[in-house]
Amino acid sequence: MTDQNNALFHSRGSARHFLFSKTDTGRLETVSGKKIEDAGKALHSTYPDLLVGQDFMDHALRTLESEARFSAVVIRLDLNGPEEETAAAEGGGLVAVARILDGVCRDQNGIWGALESGLLAGYFPAKSGPQTTELSRRMQSDLAEKTHQTVSIGIAEFPTLTYHQSDILQNAVKALDHATFFGPGSAVVFDGVSLNISGDKLYEKGEIQGAIDELKTALELDPDNVNVHNSLGVCFGILGEYKPAAEAFTKVISIEPEEYMALYNLGLVYMLTDKRDQALELFLKADKINGEAYEIAFQTGKLYLELGDSEKALLYLERAAVLEPEAGAVYRYLGDCRAAANMPQQAVAAYRKAIKLNPQDAASMSALGCLYEDQGENSEITLMFCRESVALAPDNALFRYRLGRLYFNQHQLDDALSELKQAQKLGYDAADDIAQVEDRMEKKGS
Repeated sequence: MTDQNNALFHSRGSARHFLFSKTDTGRLETVSGKKIEDAGKALHSTYPDLLVGQDFMDHALRTLESEARFSAVVIRLDLNGPEEETAAAEGGGLVAVARILDGVCRDQNGIWGALESGLLAGYFPAKSGPQTTELSRRMQSDLAEKTHQTVSIGIAEFPTLTYHQSDILQNAVKALDHATFFGPGSAVVFDGVSLNISGDKLYEKGEIQGAIDELKTALELDPDNVNVHNSLGVCFGILGEYKPAAEAFTKVISIEPEEYMALYNLGLVYMLTDKRDQALELFLKADKINGEAYEIAFQTGKLYLELGDSEKALLYLERAAVLEPEAGAVYRYLGDCRAAANMPQQAVAAYRKAIKLNPQDAASMSALGCLYEDQGENSEITLMFCRESVALAPDNALFRYRLGRLYFNQHQLDDALSELKQAQKLGYDAADDIAQVEDRMEKKGS
């Protein structure tokens, strides 16, 4: 990818702990949301026979049916401020664009029409993408001279891969989205980055399979695009398809060995498939490249904790808390880490912070209830936290077990037996504890 295209993916995003570079899809919504309400009236006043929408596309495709090569453009008048929006609302700016497009189409044997409010479109037989880019620049220059206004233009050509003739105008729309990121007066030819942006839009809508399809096609146009490979891996990872996810991340690393997001993401796949040693190796390598990524520090600390090394875990989790002080999850694991390191007061502080940031954190509530009991806290307070944890996560066997032990220690034997049996049913080995309660109940009864 060029530096210019890399600049499009300026922010790091995360999804279910995977990392990816993302475009600002909100910006696209803002720009495309600026409609020219009276554009149709103004255009039809000047061009009474203007074809719009599907009628235009059907007519154009019938005309182009025998063409072996053609290109399409989609044009949007840039609304750069209140004055331009007011002027455009009267239709004048769009009519000026239409006149220029009409003139170029007459000169180049092209076909033009309107897609929707504020968008014009055209087809140019026998023209390639680069040739149409030249025509687009000419139209932009003519408009600037006559009105001092600008337009953004998306360009696509046929043939491209296995796309049908009817797909090309939609590809030009995707190229127009791509052009949006370069600011007013831009013109972009449909490419792999256009599809990457389209995939991001589908991903944001929750259409993961659609995003995968776009990203796979993007790789046909740009096989070494690391952003696309990484985004594809993230989509597979979210779907729990870890083999193709690992393949995608491995491909990124083969192209750019120092790409920290792919290193981390591959490590996360290994962690999710219980290959913890391999995961840790990749986490540490990613962290060495970029020590400012919260997700890397957090998952590294969490993994160290799972491996029983609370001292190293503490270093990474504390750094993660500094990087994202409002992330409740890191404080829960800091609490676990400090409890494992026999730091009860610090553990209590961490769990309380976790609950403050996330009042639904059942794990922190359960652990805090047990810690409070160890410290001799009021019995009702300890029970309150453990009861709430079970209410929030009734199918968690550990939380049930802890609550059962609290009831037993406070001589509430019936409640203790009920919770411990439920824990046993959910998979926690509480057989000895159940026997202890039943023995106590028998002795009490006799």
